[in-house]
Amino acid sequence: MRFLIGLLLLAPAVQEETPKFVPGDATPARWSVSGPSEEENGAELNFRARRLTRRWDAVRKQFTESLSDMGTLRCVVTVADKRFEGSLRAGVPGRYGVTLSNDTKQLHAERLALGPVARLFERTPDDVKILLEAIDKAGEFLDEIERILGRQEGHSEKHRDDFLKRVAAWGTKVDELLERSDLTGSILVLRDVYFHVRNVQIWEESKLPPTGSNDPVRQKKKLFLDLDLTIEALRKTLAALPGIISSEIKVSTTMIVERLIAQARDIEPRRESARAAARAASKLAEVAPVPDKDLVSLLDQASDRTSDPEEIRTQLLQAGRSLIVQ
Repeated sequence: MRFLIGLLLLAPAVQEETPKFVPGDATPARWSVSGPSEEENGAELNFRARRLTRRWDAVRKQFTESLSDMGTLRCVVTVADKRFEGSLRAGVPGRYGVTLSNDTKQLHAERLALGPVARLFERTPDDVKILLEAIDKAGEFLDEIERILGRQEGHSEKHRDDFLKRVAAWGTKVDELLERSDLTGSILVLRDVYFHVRNVQIWEESKLPPTGSNDPVRQKKKLFLDLDLTIEALRKTLAALPGIISSEIKVSTTMIVERLIAQARDIEPRRESARAAARAASKLAEVAPVPDKDLVSLLDQASDRTSDPEEIRTQLLQAGRSLIVQ
């Protein structure tokens, strides 16, 4: 009872406005969108959508969110009878900051969930599998670096070229996830690890410890472009990543499903589409590296047609925002 009372008291503070714009059909090539406008008939307006991406703040143990300028989606729309309709080039499904503007000013801005979100959630377990494999592989690369530092493996030009080729192949797999996954914060953490591994400074004799040295290599500095970074620190980052991925699954699923429910309003086909996305999100949450039964339960409630949409929206926002720097 206390939880419910607290939830109701907090609701006004955490609730987002119901969006004015309406995402329509999403095909592999185009996403339709429409909405109201007070501009005169025939006015041409600029509609823009910027993908919302995240970064992990290791100190706060939360994500920061920002709107990316990479791959911005745009279209020109024409006002007719106080409304407009447009079609965006398809991008990565997820949350977007969208704006409507004329030549002189911005008329409206809000956040929408765009694209085939259910399919995004359905394929994310495969993305998580790749991330976990890449984490393990990065650990193996660090093992290899330690062996080179311990003079148990060679550091010739041939060794270097082979090492860099293998690191680059896995780094590319991580980079490719940014073009299709909403787990941007987790991907960027792992991409930073691969950046440091790829640029490790161990290929010159002067960079290696003297033969017979007993200095612990995991604490050795000046191995990476960040001169204070150590192998031990990178290993700690890799060890934390399964938890970071699980936290981002929570942020991604709750914040996207909340937008879908808000966008559905009282239109039953849209509500059913939101429920379908919530079901896919629940299945994704079930396979998170770190289990979260409360998240699965919340998403199951969001997929239940008997649940009150406004109450679920409030709970979803609270769950997601608990992991976002405000």
